[in-house]
Amino acid sequence: MAALPTLPPTAPALLPGAGAAPATLRVRDLGPADGDLVQALHASLSTRSQYQRYHGAMPRLSARHRERLTATDGCDHVALVAVDPTGTPVGIARYIRLSHDPAAADIAAEVVDGRQRQGVATDLLARLARRAAAGGVERFTATVLSDTRIPAMLRRRGWRVRSFDGPTTDLEADVWTLIRAA
Repeated sequence: MAALPTLPPTAPALLPGAGAAPATLRVRDLGPADGDLVQALHASLSTRSQYQRYHGAMPRLSARHRERLTATDGCDHVALVAVDPTGTPVGIARYIRLSHDPAAADIAAEVVDGRQRQGVATDLLARLARRAAAGGVERFTATVLSDTRIPAMLRRRGWRVRSFDGPTTDLEADVWTLIRAA
Protein backbone atom coordinates (compact mmCIF):
# COMPACT_ATOMS: atom_id res chain seq x y z
CA MET A 1 0.00 0.00 0.00
CA ALA A 2 1.41 3.40 -0.97
CA ALA A 3 1.91 5.96 1.76
CA LEU A 4 -0.48 8.87 1.77
CA PRO A 5 1.26 12.03 0.58
CA THR A 6 1.39 14.68 3.27
CA LEU A 7 2.59 18.22 3.51
CA PRO A 8 6.03 18.59 5.03
CA PRO A 9 5.70 19.28 8.76
CA THR A 10 7.23 22.72 8.29
CA ALA A 11 4.86 23.83 5.52
CA PRO A 12 3.35 27.23 6.29
CA ALA A 13 -0.38 27.36 6.84
CA LEU A 14 -2.39 30.41 5.86
CA LEU A 15 -4.95 30.79 8.59
CA PRO A 16 -7.22 33.72 9.32
CA GLY A 17 -5.66 36.25 11.64
CA ALA A 18 -7.28 38.45 14.24
CA GLY A 19 -7.71 41.20 11.66
CA ALA A 20 -8.96 41.12 8.09
CA ALA A 21 -5.70 39.94 6.51
CA PRO A 22 -4.59 36.31 6.84
CA ALA A 23 -1.63 35.60 9.08
CA THR A 24 0.98 33.04 8.18
CA LEU A 25 1.57 30.36 10.75
CA ARG A 26 4.33 27.82 10.48
CA VAL A 27 3.35 24.28 11.39
CA ARG A 28 6.03 21.83 12.48
CA ASP A 29 6.49 18.71 14.52
CA LEU A 30 6.70 19.19 18.25
CA GLY A 31 9.48 17.25 19.96
CA PRO A 32 11.38 16.61 23.18
CA ALA A 33 13.26 19.93 23.00
CA ASP A 34 10.00 21.93 22.99
CA GLY A 35 9.17 21.89 26.71
CA ASP A 36 9.47 25.68 27.00
CA LEU A 37 7.19 26.13 23.98
CA VAL A 38 4.56 23.81 25.50
CA GLN A 39 4.80 25.71 28.77
CA ALA A 40 4.46 29.07 26.97
CA LEU A 41 1.32 27.94 25.15
CA HIS A 42 -0.18 26.54 28.33
CA ALA A 43 0.55 29.77 30.24
CA SER A 44 -1.17 31.80 27.52
CA LEU A 45 -4.43 29.83 27.80
CA SER A 46 -7.23 31.25 29.92
CA THR A 47 -8.29 29.31 33.02
CA ARG A 48 -11.39 28.17 31.11
CA SER A 49 -9.34 26.92 28.14
CA GLN A 50 -6.98 25.07 30.47
CA TYR A 51 -9.99 23.47 32.17
CA GLN A 52 -11.51 22.44 28.85
CA ARG A 53 -8.22 20.93 27.65
CA TYR A 54 -7.32 19.02 30.83
CA HIS A 55 -10.84 18.51 32.29
CA GLY A 56 -9.73 20.07 35.54
CA ALA A 57 -7.74 22.90 37.04
CA MET A 58 -4.20 23.00 35.61
CA PRO A 59 -2.68 26.40 36.41
CA ARG A 60 0.81 25.17 35.42
CA LEU A 61 2.39 22.11 33.91
CA SER A 62 4.76 20.06 36.03
CA ALA A 63 8.12 19.09 34.56
CA ARG A 64 6.86 15.50 34.32
CA HIS A 65 3.73 16.55 32.44
CA ARG A 66 5.81 18.67 30.01
CA GLU A 67 8.08 15.67 29.40
CA ARG A 68 5.08 13.47 28.64
CA LEU A 69 3.60 16.06 26.25
CA THR A 70 6.90 16.41 24.38
CA ALA A 71 7.78 12.69 24.30
CA THR A 72 6.77 12.33 20.67
CA ASP A 73 8.12 9.55 18.49
CA GLY A 74 6.65 10.41 15.07
CA CYS A 75 4.67 7.16 14.97
CA ASP A 76 2.62 6.39 18.08
CA HIS A 77 2.77 9.90 19.55
CA VAL A 78 2.68 12.70 16.99
CA ALA A 79 2.25 16.37 17.86
CA LEU A 80 2.16 19.43 15.65
CA VAL A 81 2.63 23.01 16.74
CA ALA A 82 1.56 26.17 14.92
CA VAL A 83 3.76 29.19 15.61
CA ASP A 84 3.32 32.77 14.47
CA PRO A 85 6.04 34.70 12.61
CA THR A 86 7.67 35.68 15.93
CA GLY A 87 7.92 32.02 17.00
CA THR A 88 5.14 32.32 19.58
CA PRO A 89 3.08 29.13 19.83
CA VAL A 90 -0.54 29.54 18.75
CA GLY A 91 -1.79 25.95 18.89
CA ILE A 92 -0.78 22.36 19.45
CA ALA A 93 -2.58 19.19 18.38
CA ARG A 94 -1.48 15.64 19.03
CA TYR A 95 -2.48 12.04 18.73
CA ILE A 96 -1.37 9.12 20.83
CA ARG A 97 -2.01 5.65 19.44
CA LEU A 98 -4.01 3.42 21.76
CA SER A 99 -1.94 0.44 22.92
CA HIS A 100 -5.01 -1.82 23.15
CA ASP A 101 -6.26 -0.77 19.67
CA PRO A 102 -3.38 0.25 17.35
CA ALA A 103 -5.83 1.31 14.63
CA ALA A 104 -7.09 4.10 16.91
CA ALA A 105 -5.45 7.15 18.45
CA ASP A 106 -6.67 9.62 21.04
CA ILE A 107 -6.36 13.27 20.03
CA ALA A 108 -6.10 16.54 21.91
CA ALA A 109 -5.71 20.14 20.81
CA GLU A 110 -5.30 23.52 22.38
CA VAL A 111 -5.29 26.94 20.75
CA VAL A 112 -4.60 30.27 22.46
CA ASP A 113 -7.83 32.09 23.24
CA GLY A 114 -7.22 34.97 20.83
CA ARG A 115 -6.89 32.54 17.90
CA GLN A 116 -9.77 30.19 18.70
CA ARG A 117 -12.57 29.81 16.13
CA GLN A 118 -10.18 30.79 13.32
CA GLY A 119 -9.46 27.33 11.89
CA VAL A 120 -6.16 26.70 13.67
CA ALA A 121 -7.27 23.49 15.42
CA THR A 122 -9.13 22.32 12.30
CA ASP A 123 -5.99 22.74 10.20
CA LEU A 124 -3.79 20.99 12.76
CA LEU A 125 -6.23 18.08 13.09
CA ALA A 126 -6.46 17.68 9.30
CA ARG A 127 -2.67 17.50 9.13
CA LEU A 128 -2.65 14.99 11.98
CA ALA A 129 -5.28 12.91 10.16
CA ARG A 130 -3.05 12.70 7.07
CA ARG A 131 -0.07 11.67 9.19
CA ALA A 132 -2.17 9.14 11.11
CA ALA A 133 -3.57 7.55 7.94
CA ALA A 134 -0.06 7.20 6.55
CA GLY A 135 0.97 5.49 9.79
CA GLY A 136 -1.89 3.00 9.91
CA VAL A 137 -4.24 4.83 12.27
CA GLU A 138 -7.83 4.49 11.07
CA ARG A 139 -9.80 6.29 13.79
CA PHE A 140 -9.37 9.22 16.14
CA THR A 141 -11.02 9.24 19.54
CA ALA A 142 -11.56 12.19 21.85
CA THR A 143 -13.03 12.75 25.29
CA VAL A 144 -14.42 16.25 25.68
CA LEU A 145 -16.40 18.10 28.31
CA SER A 146 -20.10 17.81 27.51
CA ASP A 147 -21.03 21.33 28.65
CA THR A 148 -18.92 23.04 25.97
CA ARG A 149 -19.58 23.73 22.30
CA ILE A 150 -16.92 21.17 21.32
CA PRO A 151 -19.14 18.02 21.11
CA ALA A 152 -21.60 19.71 18.73
CA MET A 153 -18.79 21.22 16.65
CA LEU A 154 -17.10 17.82 16.28
CA ARG A 155 -20.39 16.11 15.35
CA ARG A 156 -20.91 18.70 12.59
CA ARG A 157 -17.47 17.70 11.26
CA GLY A 158 -18.27 13.98 11.05
CA TRP A 159 -17.44 12.74 14.54
CA ARG A 160 -19.75 10.13 16.15
CA VAL A 161 -20.68 9.96 19.84
CA ARG A 162 -19.40 6.69 21.32
CA SER A 163 -20.59 7.33 24.85
CA PHE A 164 -21.96 10.07 27.06
CA ASP A 165 -21.75 10.01 30.84
CA GLY A 166 -22.89 13.52 31.68
CA PRO A 167 -19.68 15.44 32.36
CA THR A 168 -17.83 14.02 29.37
CA THR A 169 -18.64 12.84 25.85
CA ASP A 170 -16.50 10.26 24.05
CA LEU A 171 -16.40 10.72 20.28
CA GLU A 172 -14.66 9.04 17.37
CA ALA A 173 -14.09 9.79 13.69
CA ASP A 174 -12.57 7.93 10.79
CA VAL A 175 -9.38 9.72 9.77
CA TRP A 176 -10.40 9.51 6.11
CA THR A 177 -13.63 11.37 6.90
CA LEU A 178 -11.54 14.16 8.41
CA ILE A 179 -9.15 14.17 5.45
CA ARG A 180 -12.02 14.41 2.94
CA ALA A 181 -13.60 17.25 4.92
CA ALA A 182 -10.38 19.29 5.00
